Amino acid sequence: MLAVSNALQAALAGDALKFAWLIGFPNMPNPATGTNGVFFTDGATNISFGGDTYVSAGDILSLPGIVRERGIKLQGYSFTLAGADQTNAVLLAAENMTGQVGEVFLALLDDAGAPIGGEAISLYKGSFHTVSERESGASSTVQVSMTSPWSKPNLTAGRVTSNNSQQDRYPGDNFFKFAHRERKNIGWGGE
Repeated sequence: MLAVSNALQAALAGDALKFAWLIGFPNMPNPATGTNGVFFTDGATNISFGGDTYVSAGDILSLPGIVRERGIKLQGYSFTLAGADQTNAVLLAAENMTGQVGEVFLALLDDAGAPIGGEAISLYKGSFHTVSERESGASSTVQVSMTSPWSKPNLTAGRVTSNNSQQDRYPGDNFFKFAHRERKNIGWGGE
């Protein structure tokens, strides 16, 4: 069950609900601003949340539904941007940013278009995986994919991750040290 503040509960129970999706890649270099962070929203205006400004450029065309579950899931998340502007697509494709953190929030908005109580509901957090352009006739779209934090783009033999890949990113962290140890393979009719 998702726990939300009293202010968000009141907004959800109200008759006039306004919301916006917030998508951010906080660690990606952004040459346009000279800082780290690529943030955008499908809201009508720019939205400030968590010290970052989510830019409303009309880029977000579609966002699939997000299913929140208690168990660890490996499903990815993809969304579609309009390909006409290209600003966000260029930022996302500028460098090999595979593995950088990506986040999706749902912000309930007040009458001024700001997140109620300065809060947003975190719906997905994963790793940037790919960006691809699709051209068809008179339209152009950009598909952006994120993967679950429990999967890695450098998979080996179907493994979720390995101690080696964990050591590359976080030296000294032994979380996956025994994650893929096989004691003995049990087959039909054998020991």
